[in-house]
Amino acid sequence: MDLKKNYYQILDISNTATEKEIKKKYYKLSMINHPDKGGDSKIFSEMTEAYDILCGEKRSEYDKKSKYGNNYDEYFEFFDINIDIDYETEKERLSKFKRNDVLDIYINVDDTFDGTIEYERWVRCKKCAGSGKDMSSKIVIKDNDGNILKTFDGEDGCDFCDGTGKYMGQDCSFCDGKGKVGLNPCKTCNGDRRIYGKQKLTKLKLKKGDNVIESMGNHSKQEAGRVGHLIIKMI
Repeated sequence: MDLKKNYYQILDISNTATEKEIKKKYYKLSMINHPDKGGDSKIFSEMTEAYDILCGEKRSEYDKKSKYGNNYDEYFEFFDINIDIDYETEKERLSKFKRNDVLDIYINVDDTFDGTIEYERWVRCKKCAGSGKDMSSKIVIKDNDGNILKTFDGEDGCDFCDGTGKYMGQDCSFCDGKGKVGLNPCKTCNGDRRIYGKQKLTKLKLKKGDNVIESMGNHSKQEAGRVGHLIIKMI
């Protein structure tokens, strides 16, 4: 079984087709593509492979693990699992992996695509400008009775760029060019530097192959200035 192959497309059927519909289409195509009928042996071999998978015990596995299946679960792409591994544990690992590391976003569209895409992505927190710090935080000195003796601005100079806001001629990725960071985590993003938001793009025109739109993927949690791509695929 090859998960990269679209067995449904090979037999020219939808991924919701019943076993009866698959058999009917296979027999019809066999009358045209069977080598004894003058057909191409390679095409017939592909058809037979698709038929064996989709009309056998492996269809349910294919439908889950292949992006062409009708019950596709993306976590199979990230983890090489076996029957002894707990499903929920692996799914949580995938969720954590995506929150922290996945930058690119992949979206599959078909021939009904109207040029509009709505999706969710991690975006830079505007409140803290991607620093993850509360820039308005204060240091308050109190006496034993709770009375405020003195208040200091809680803005530390950035250690990474020595407060200059620049590193190797570019904006410092740690303080996002501010030259300083707050003492406390940003209240909006809880120090994560980013928040989850909705994105909508309209009037998109797709060419053959992958359509890559730079800087429209997820913002990295680890590197404040790093943004992934939006990759749109025709299926």
